[in-house]
Amino acid sequence: MSEREAARFERCGVLTVVPRSASGLALGDDAAQLLRHGAEAFLPAPGTVDRLAAAYAREGLAVEARTEVGLTVTGTPELLASVFGHPVRPVRNKYIRETVRHEFAAAGPLRSRVHPELVAEVRVPRAGFELDGGAPAAPRATPPLPRDARRLRLPEDAVRLAGAERAHEAGVRGDGVRVVMVDTGLYDHPHHRSHGYRTSVVPALSALDPAVDERGHGTAMSALLLAVAPAAELTMVKMACETFSFPVAAFQRAVESQPDVISCSWGTLREEPHLHLEVANALRRGITVLFAAGNGSTDRRTAMFQSVATPGALTVGGVHVARDGRRRAADLASSYRSDVFPGRRVPDLSGPCGMLPNGDYVVFPTQPGCMFDRRNSAYDGTAPDDGWLVSSGTSGATAYAAGLVALAVQQGVGKGRALTVADLAGDCLPVTEGRTLTGDDCGGVCPNEAVGHGLLTAPAGSG
Repeated sequence: MSEREAARFERCGVLTVVPRSASGLALGDDAAQLLRHGAEAFLPAPGTVDRLAAAYAREGLAVEARTEVGLTVTGTPELLASVFGHPVRPVRNKYIRETVRHEFAAAGPLRSRVHPELVAEVRVPRAGFELDGGAPAAPRATPPLPRDARRLRLPEDAVRLAGAERAHEAGVRGDGVRVVMVDTGLYDHPHHRSHGYRTSVVPALSALDPAVDERGHGTAMSALLLAVAPAAELTMVKMACETFSFPVAAFQRAVESQPDVISCSWGTLREEPHLHLEVANALRRGITVLFAAGNGSTDRRTAMFQSVATPGALTVGGVHVARDGRRRAADLASSYRSDVFPGRRVPDLSGPCGMLPNGDYVVFPTQPGCMFDRRNSAYDGTAPDDGWLVSSGTSGATAYAAGLVALAVQQGVGKGRALTVADLAGDCLPVTEGRTLTGDDCGGVCPNEAVGHGLLTAPAGSG
């Protein structure tokens, strides 16, 4: 698989083009400027993105995604060298050894030959990472595992944990709410079909196959979101194959679809400042954006695995709910003071999350034989090709929270603007016990640094 993917992208390099702002401000590597200036300060003059997109298309490049603040273009190494000065080719990430992960590298500095006066910078986009811990037979619609009170079944246990039964009975099920999940893909699983979920898949890049989910993470996360908001219109923007991922392009495609909510259960490999500008622009447009806090990762600038804590985005931590209903901070989840945005605390609120060592908490459908199906079968009691896995970190917590945000949007919370933590704090259950993987303790009070405002549940007005 990795060899075929490497060969495919050997002839298809990827770049992010950042248009010059009308104000003259440039974000560059200093994402903290977003604390002093809104996204509006970084918008280009009207028509700039259209001019750049048309000019790059005339050069033979594919404009794969675009927003007001960035474009993703692809082309052969030779074509990229002609337009931007140097070729861009895939390389293996030498720091990640347990799986093969590729990313792109430029042979030298990049500068646009086309309309240089309109371009602030050209960047090689960072790769992403998920935050969860013969042809295979067709998977079953129900899990091939005996019921275990320690593990949550979908959809019923997620609905119960969220207190969403009355909301669903009252018709608050996410109807009319457009949700985009940016993740690894969405396999056509019989679990989804059996519940009548309305889904579609859009690839971040044309080189990605929308019919498969090679890693299986997105299929799993979508099941948890849809358990809580079963009538939401869910679009999966597929950001990855097994060894490559393109989070910036995928987020741009998500914004292009003009959703109400964007759910992101991932981080980036190394710092990706431009992603923060894309997120800030989405918030400016009234889109509620959620990011997972991480399973041990933070946004420390020098770290390989970077969580995303753009101001205004909802960051989601982890809470474990035991069989007796006792809530405690998940020792698998991250909590931290942002290194990129001084004064920013993560998480804002929390969703259900497993505990160390493996987070085996939620029974998820996935693509049979995919990377996560194979990996998790070593410890979760499922087969490596049965299309089911048991897991849950802050990835699942975020998908769950995004489903609850969809219910709030249906009820008119926010009235067209991006929802804030203040809109949701009253629907959070207090969590006063436990310590996160990164060392924050609840300390007997809530809100606290470990879980934020606590475990998010269905909107108070539901039902």
